[in-house]
Order: sequence, then C-alpha cells, then structure tokens
Amino acid sequence: MISIKDKGDLVEFDIVWAVALVVYIINLLALSFYDLKFRAVPDYLLLIALITSFFVTKFDFFEALKNAFICTGAIVLLNFIVTFYIQNIKSRILKDETLKTQTALGEGDIPLIASIGVVLGLQATVFAIFLSAFIAIIHAIYLKFSKKENEIPFIPSLVVGFFIEYFFSVSTMIKDFY
Repeated sequence: MISIKDKGDLVEFDIVWAVALVVYIINLLALSFYDLKFRAVPDYLLLIALITSFFVTKFDFFEALKNAFICTGAIVLLNFIVTFYIQNIKSRILKDETLKTQTALGEGDIPLIASIGVVLGLQATVFAIFLSAFIAIIHAIYLKFSKKENEIPFIPSLVVGFFIEYFFSVSTMIKDFY
C-alpha cells in the first residue's frame, strides 16, 4: 500500500491492484483483437485474464470464485441450449447442413465470462452480458450486410460490455433510476 497525501486528505493507493488492472485491461484488448483477426484466442491469454481478475476484484477470494462458477455454469447451459437449437432445429428448418457443426459460443468466451464474473459480481455481469449481446447483434447486422459473414467474434463485444459496466456502472444507474 502506498499512501499519497492529497490536499490534507490521506489517499490510499494499492500498487498491486493498479498493475493488475492495467495488465487485465491490456489482456482484454489483446483478446479482442486476436479474436477479431483469427476467430480464436490462445489459452494462455485467457488464463492471464482469469488470474489477474482475482487481483482486480473488490470481492474476497471465495465470493469471486463463486461468482466465476455461477457465471460459467449458467453460460455453459445457455451455450448447450442454443447450440442444440442451431444444430438440430434451425439446420432442419433451413435445410442447411453447415449449421450442424456450428456452436453458439466459442471455447474462449466461457473463461472470459468467468473472469468478468470475478471482477463485476453476479448482477453486474448479467447486465454486462446482455449489453454485450446487444453490441454483438449490431456487429452481426453490420457484418451480414457489409461482408456477408455469418460468424462473429463475441469476445470484443464482451470486452466492450465489460468496460461500459466497469467504468460507468450502468446497471447501478438503472437500478437507482427505477
């Protein structure tokens, strides 16, 4: 802990937290650009995100771990249901055999959501994911009409949703409004 005096008030500044936050943010940006370019991300970047998230969070270790497990479990179940729909129902309705191998989320999305759950907590993570989905829909519409692509990377949308919630606490503002 480093203490800095500011106009007579004692301000505490945790250098470990600040370094971890910078590493976490840079890592999230790297994951985003990597996913945009290759449609896949390396596991070591996901591991760095998960580890540094425990240094950035305001929750104690076990609460943060619980948040990660709940977020991950919920997303795995949602991924299973949506993937089942795409592979079994949508592929038959549209008679498109390429949909039988398509999945709803990539393997890198789930650990990143766990990392976001560690940092934000459950309620804010749910809001960040909904915000990310909205951003992804806009991105998908743009790619569908401009580049005729069906698959979009979700990590950049997750990162933007995380940044909006982390830096602006939009879910808190909405709760306070209502």
